[in-house]
Amino acid sequence: MKLLKDVTRHWKTVLAASLIACAVNASFADGIKPGAPAGWQLWGPQADKYEIGIDPAESRTGHPALIIASKPGLKSDDTDSIAITQDIDGSAWEDQVIELSMMVKAVGASKNKIWIRHMRSTNLMWIEANSIQDDKGWEKMTLKTHFPKDLPAMYRHFDIGIVLASAGKIWVRDIQLDKKPFSEEARKMELPSFRSGLPANQVPRNLNFIE
Repeated sequence: MKLLKDVTRHWKTVLAASLIACAVNASFADGIKPGAPAGWQLWGPQADKYEIGIDPAESRTGHPALIIASKPGLKSDDTDSIAITQDIDGSAWEDQVIELSMMVKAVGASKNKIWIRHMRSTNLMWIEANSIQDDKGWEKMTLKTHFPKDLPAMYRHFDIGIVLASAGKIWVRDIQLDKKPFSEEARKMELPSFRSGLPANQVPRNLNFIE
Protein backbone atom coordinates (compact mmCIF):
# COMPACT_ATOMS: atom_id res chain seq x y z
CA MET A 1 0.00 0.00 0.00
CA LYS A 2 2.86 2.38 0.87
CA LEU A 3 4.50 1.69 -2.50
CA LEU A 4 1.22 2.44 -4.28
CA LYS A 5 0.89 5.74 -2.42
CA ASP A 6 4.48 6.68 -3.28
CA VAL A 7 3.93 5.89 -6.96
CA THR A 8 0.65 7.85 -6.98
CA ARG A 9 2.36 10.81 -5.32
CA HIS A 10 5.18 10.65 -7.89
CA TRP A 11 2.83 10.75 -10.87
CA LYS A 12 0.80 13.57 -9.34
CA THR A 13 4.03 15.56 -9.06
CA VAL A 14 4.96 14.78 -12.67
CA LEU A 15 1.48 15.73 -13.87
CA ALA A 16 1.51 18.99 -11.92
CA ALA A 17 4.90 19.91 -13.37
CA SER A 18 3.64 19.16 -16.87
CA LEU A 19 0.56 21.33 -16.37
CA ILE A 20 2.69 24.21 -15.11
CA ALA A 21 4.99 23.89 -18.12
CA CYS A 22 1.99 23.95 -20.47
CA ALA A 23 0.54 26.98 -18.68
CA VAL A 24 3.77 28.94 -19.18
CA ASN A 25 3.47 28.79 -22.96
CA ALA A 26 -0.26 28.27 -23.46
CA SER A 27 -1.13 31.83 -24.47
CA PHE A 28 1.53 32.15 -27.17
CA ALA A 29 0.30 31.50 -30.69
CA ASP A 30 1.58 28.49 -32.60
CA GLY A 31 4.97 29.06 -34.17
CA ILE A 32 6.38 31.43 -31.54
CA LYS A 33 9.59 30.09 -30.04
CA PRO A 34 9.42 30.86 -26.30
CA GLY A 35 12.34 31.88 -24.10
CA ALA A 36 14.96 34.62 -23.84
CA PRO A 37 17.55 34.80 -26.66
CA ALA A 38 21.06 33.49 -26.02
CA GLY A 39 23.37 36.07 -24.46
CA TRP A 40 20.56 37.92 -22.65
CA GLN A 41 19.60 37.77 -18.98
CA LEU A 42 15.89 37.40 -18.23
CA TRP A 43 14.41 39.20 -15.22
CA GLY A 44 10.90 39.03 -13.80
CA PRO A 45 7.94 36.66 -13.64
CA GLN A 46 6.78 34.61 -16.59
CA ALA A 47 4.44 31.74 -15.78
CA ASP A 48 1.27 33.70 -14.91
CA LYS A 49 2.00 37.27 -16.08
CA TYR A 50 4.37 37.63 -19.03
CA GLU A 51 5.99 35.68 -21.82
CA ILE A 52 8.85 36.22 -24.23
CA GLY A 53 9.98 34.61 -27.47
CA ILE A 54 10.71 34.97 -31.18
CA ASP A 55 7.64 35.86 -33.26
CA PRO A 56 7.90 34.58 -36.87
CA ALA A 57 4.87 36.65 -37.89
CA GLU A 58 6.82 39.87 -37.26
CA SER A 59 10.23 38.53 -38.34
CA ARG A 60 11.91 38.83 -41.71
CA THR A 61 14.44 36.45 -43.24
CA GLY A 62 17.59 36.76 -41.16
CA HIS A 63 15.93 39.35 -38.91
CA PRO A 64 14.06 37.60 -36.06
CA ALA A 65 11.69 39.76 -34.03
CA LEU A 66 11.59 39.37 -30.24
CA ILE A 67 8.16 39.68 -28.65
CA ILE A 68 7.53 40.46 -24.97
CA ALA A 69 3.86 40.19 -24.05
CA SER A 70 1.57 40.20 -21.05
CA LYS A 71 -0.70 37.26 -20.42
CA PRO A 72 -4.50 37.63 -20.26
CA GLY A 73 -5.79 38.84 -16.92
CA LEU A 74 -2.81 41.00 -15.92
CA LYS A 75 -4.19 43.60 -13.52
CA SER A 76 -3.70 47.29 -14.28
CA ASP A 77 -2.24 47.91 -10.81
CA ASP A 78 0.28 45.06 -11.05
CA THR A 79 3.78 46.35 -10.31
CA ASP A 80 5.74 43.40 -11.71
CA SER A 81 7.70 43.77 -14.92
CA ILE A 82 9.66 41.55 -17.29
CA ALA A 83 12.99 42.58 -18.78
CA ILE A 84 15.97 41.29 -20.69
CA THR A 85 19.41 42.82 -20.22
CA GLN A 86 22.90 42.33 -21.53
CA ASP A 87 26.00 43.50 -19.67
CA ILE A 88 28.94 44.51 -21.88
CA ASP A 89 32.60 45.14 -21.08
CA GLY A 90 33.25 48.84 -21.66
CA SER A 91 37.03 48.67 -22.11
CA ALA A 92 36.83 49.03 -25.90
CA TRP A 93 34.24 51.82 -25.62
CA GLU A 94 36.16 54.27 -23.45
CA ASP A 95 35.78 57.91 -24.55
CA GLN A 96 33.46 56.79 -27.37
CA VAL A 97 29.78 57.42 -28.01
CA ILE A 98 27.73 54.25 -27.63
CA GLU A 99 24.93 54.24 -30.20
CA LEU A 100 22.16 51.71 -29.65
CA SER A 101 19.61 51.43 -32.44
CA MET A 102 16.80 49.01 -33.27
CA MET A 103 13.42 48.64 -34.90
CA VAL A 104 10.57 48.65 -32.37
CA LYS A 105 6.80 48.26 -32.22
CA ALA A 106 4.21 48.34 -29.42
CA VAL A 107 0.52 47.45 -29.16
CA GLY A 108 -1.39 48.33 -26.01
CA ALA A 109 1.83 48.59 -23.98
CA SER A 110 1.60 51.76 -21.89
CA LYS A 111 4.71 51.06 -19.79
CA ASN A 112 7.86 49.98 -21.56
CA LYS A 113 11.43 51.17 -21.85
CA ILE A 114 14.66 50.65 -23.82
CA TRP A 115 17.87 51.80 -22.15
CA ILE A 116 21.66 52.08 -22.00
CA ARG A 117 23.03 52.36 -18.45
CA HIS A 118 26.53 52.96 -17.11
CA MET A 119 28.53 54.87 -14.54
CA ARG A 120 29.71 58.38 -15.41
CA SER A 121 31.94 58.47 -12.34
CA THR A 122 32.31 56.42 -9.19
CA ASN A 123 29.24 58.09 -7.68
CA LEU A 124 27.09 58.97 -10.70
CA MET A 125 25.04 56.49 -12.71
CA TRP A 126 23.87 57.56 -16.16
CA ILE A 127 20.82 56.22 -18.04
CA GLU A 128 19.74 57.02 -21.59
CA ALA A 129 16.24 55.64 -22.12
CA ASN A 130 13.16 55.95 -24.29
CA SER A 131 9.73 54.33 -24.56
CA ILE A 132 8.25 52.62 -27.61
CA GLN A 133 5.26 54.63 -28.81
CA ASP A 134 2.02 52.68 -28.81
CA ASP A 135 0.25 51.74 -32.06
CA LYS A 136 2.74 53.51 -34.34
CA GLY A 137 3.82 50.42 -36.25
CA TRP A 138 7.49 49.62 -36.78
CA GLU A 139 9.76 52.58 -36.05
CA LYS A 140 13.49 53.05 -35.56
CA MET A 141 14.73 53.99 -32.09
CA THR A 142 18.23 55.30 -31.39
CA LEU A 143 19.90 56.02 -28.06
CA LYS A 144 23.34 57.61 -27.62
CA THR A 145 25.60 58.10 -24.63
CA HIS A 146 29.24 59.00 -24.05
CA PHE A 147 31.15 56.29 -22.18
CA PRO A 148 33.86 57.95 -20.06
CA LYS A 149 37.49 56.90 -19.87
CA ASP A 150 39.55 56.04 -16.81
CA LEU A 151 36.72 54.53 -14.79
CA PRO A 152 37.79 52.00 -12.13
CA ALA A 153 37.73 48.44 -13.48
CA MET A 154 34.62 47.53 -11.48
CA TYR A 155 32.65 50.29 -13.26
CA ARG A 156 34.08 49.75 -16.75
CA HIS A 157 30.97 48.14 -18.21
CA PHE A 158 27.50 49.09 -19.38
CA ASP A 159 24.20 47.33 -19.88
CA ILE A 160 21.43 47.57 -22.42
CA GLY A 161 17.90 46.45 -21.67
CA ILE A 162 14.27 46.16 -22.71
CA VAL A 163 11.43 46.13 -20.18
CA LEU A 164 7.63 45.74 -20.26
CA ALA A 165 5.70 46.70 -17.12
CA SER A 166 2.07 46.69 -18.22
CA ALA A 167 -0.47 44.83 -20.28
CA GLY A 168 0.27 44.79 -24.00
CA LYS A 169 2.96 43.62 -26.41
CA ILE A 170 6.26 44.99 -27.65
CA TRP A 171 8.48 43.76 -30.49
CA VAL A 172 12.16 44.47 -31.12
CA ARG A 173 14.42 43.50 -34.01
CA ASP A 174 17.61 44.54 -35.82
CA ILE A 175 19.49 45.69 -32.71
CA GLN A 176 22.78 47.41 -33.51
CA LEU A 177 25.44 48.65 -31.12
CA ASP A 178 27.96 51.01 -32.72
CA LYS A 179 30.88 53.18 -31.61
CA LYS A 180 30.92 56.82 -32.67
CA PRO A 181 33.75 59.29 -32.08
CA PHE A 182 33.19 61.66 -29.19
CA SER A 183 33.70 65.37 -29.71
CA GLU A 184 34.00 67.66 -26.71
CA GLU A 185 33.06 70.57 -28.95
CA ALA A 186 29.76 68.93 -29.89
CA ARG A 187 28.39 69.25 -26.38
CA LYS A 188 29.73 72.73 -25.58
CA MET A 189 26.88 75.23 -25.43
CA GLU A 190 26.56 78.36 -23.36
CA LEU A 191 23.37 78.35 -21.29
CA PRO A 192 21.94 81.13 -19.14
CA SER A 193 23.30 80.78 -15.63
CA PHE A 194 21.11 79.09 -13.02
CA ARG A 195 20.48 81.78 -10.43
CA SER A 196 18.63 82.06 -7.15
CA GLY A 197 16.37 84.94 -6.15
CA LEU A 198 14.48 85.32 -9.44
CA PRO A 199 10.65 85.40 -9.44
CA ALA A 200 9.29 81.85 -9.59
CA ASN A 201 5.82 80.78 -10.73
CA GLN A 202 3.96 78.84 -8.08
CA VAL A 203 2.68 76.54 -10.84
CA PRO A 204 3.83 76.15 -14.45
CA ARG A 205 2.29 78.86 -16.64
CA ASN A 206 1.49 79.31 -20.34
CA LEU A 207 3.34 76.20 -21.48
CA ASN A 208 1.41 76.29 -24.78
CA PHE A 209 2.16 80.00 -25.43
CA ILE A 210 -1.51 80.95 -25.78
CA GLU A 211 -1.35 84.05 -23.51
